[in-house]
Amino acid sequence: MARATRFAIACALLLSPLAAFAAPHVSYIFPPGGQRGSTVKVTLSGTDLASLTGFYSTGAGVTAKADPGGSATERTYDVTVAKDAPLGIQQIRFYGKAGLTNARYFDVGQWPEREQTPGSGTPLSVMPPVTVNSRIASTSTRNGVTFPGRAGESLVCEIQGLRILGQIGDSWLKGYLEITDSAGNVLASSDGTPDEYYRWDPVITFTPPKDGEYAAWFRDLNWRGAPMADYRLTIAAMPHAYGIFPLGGRRGTSPTVHFLGANLSHADRPVPVPSDPSDPADRIQVAITTAAGTTNERPFQVSDLADATQKAGNSSLNAAQAVQFPCVVNGRIERDGLRDYYKFTLDKRQRVAIEVWSRRLGTPMDPDVTLYDAAGNAIGDDDDSRGRDSRIERDIAPGTYTVRVRDIDDRGGIAYPYRLFIAPPEPRFSLVCTPDAPALTAGGTVTLAVKVERTDGFDGPVEISVPGLPAGVTAAPLIIAKGQQEGKLTVTAAATAALGPIRLHVRGTGKAGDRELLAEARTSETYNIQGTAYQRDLIGPIVLVSEK
Repeated sequence: MARATRFAIACALLLSPLAAFAAPHVSYIFPPGGQRGSTVKVTLSGTDLASLTGFYSTGAGVTAKADPGGSATERTYDVTVAKDAPLGIQQIRFYGKAGLTNARYFDVGQWPEREQTPGSGTPLSVMPPVTVNSRIASTSTRNGVTFPGRAGESLVCEIQGLRILGQIGDSWLKGYLEITDSAGNVLASSDGTPDEYYRWDPVITFTPPKDGEYAAWFRDLNWRGAPMADYRLTIAAMPHAYGIFPLGGRRGTSPTVHFLGANLSHADRPVPVPSDPSDPADRIQVAITTAAGTTNERPFQVSDLADATQKAGNSSLNAAQAVQFPCVVNGRIERDGLRDYYKFTLDKRQRVAIEVWSRRLGTPMDPDVTLYDAAGNAIGDDDDSRGRDSRIERDIAPGTYTVRVRDIDDRGGIAYPYRLFIAPPEPRFSLVCTPDAPALTAGGTVTLAVKVERTDGFDGPVEISVPGLPAGVTAAPLIIAKGQQEGKLTVTAAATAALGPIRLHVRGTGKAGDRELLAEARTSETYNIQGTAYQRDLIGPIVLVSEK
């Protein structure tokens, strides 16, 4: 036997156990969503999928059963969506004896669904309301659907592509959507918005000029394509919230929130803000249901401070609106070029944090904040200390001060609300736990890394716990000491522990003075976009308990 042949066989023998137990990976699923009250046959494409048998979702109302057969690169599941399943995107995983897959996204919709063969060149005829599942499978692909429109009705045409992980090579699917009439004239177009809400996914509110047939055409902005470039196109005379006001509220209150957008008239809803001190979330999701359907969810910020609301006419330093210290102001840059001013008074020297929440809450605003002393001198300015949002923190003497809020590009309008915090800094921390999907054999242990991200002066110890574990699964006590950034969490499963996936609610408690701090860990996965490593937050970790 030749030396090269013997070497190849030896390598194969060494590598075969690794191949047999390689973690399964799902590149994409199709269709990437389903209507409430339906069962959808979903195809998985990826690697090492042959052993998959189970299904796990971080949301409610979605279950699935693996079809028999399939291969290492393709499997099918029957996914059942309950009639009362929450609308929106859930993170789902599949599992088998080789472990849990990476997370994919599955969107629960409210309208009838269709599937379109990509790249056929012939538009698919549909009747709104409808959600069409398709993909930009190859370069130069443009998919179209035709639909009837009535003069004066307000049709929302929305793409979910990037938001459900539609991907082309090492980059995201960046969409271009246009609406044409029966003669091919372009009546409206969108290439998405580079913000944290739509994330390059186009959305168009279209009012047909007359009764007739219209078409929606979708492609990648740069005419790229790939099998992973899945998307969902919804066309419906549905309510769609482009924004809300206010963007948040105080714990334990029920502020009235106004929803702004298509097919929304007098769309106000009281939002009960959670008051449970054991709930560490600083954001919740809000939506409103009308006779025409349920809107998309919008992020809503939660705080412990008293709320104030902007009053008209505070657009100059001399006309600054007086607010009490500490507070959070709900305001809006009403039009292009406008600036908002607020003044507050301190009776003693202290450290003050001035922070704007806007971009993090799904608006296109890029805030800039400036602090002035009583003489009108600028003593602090910031643009991007919190991502695209702004923050100033400094010690200041007793006296009266003014804060100016503006968009860095002097844009404004109903889509430019903000929350302005004027308060002492609140030390806090957050937690990141990795890996996102560890394997744990019955009778064994697994170790996870818990990282503390300390902000705004917090330097104390953090006690880690994992409440709500099922019988037979335990987590060892862990304290991450003062000034330390990371600890190791050990989770153990008894030999009698039930098999299957478990979400670990990894929680940390700490203290800042007399104030108790609480955080629940997130986890993340790293992906590459055009050669740059990015991380996407995930719900978890999800640990899979399996046989030895």
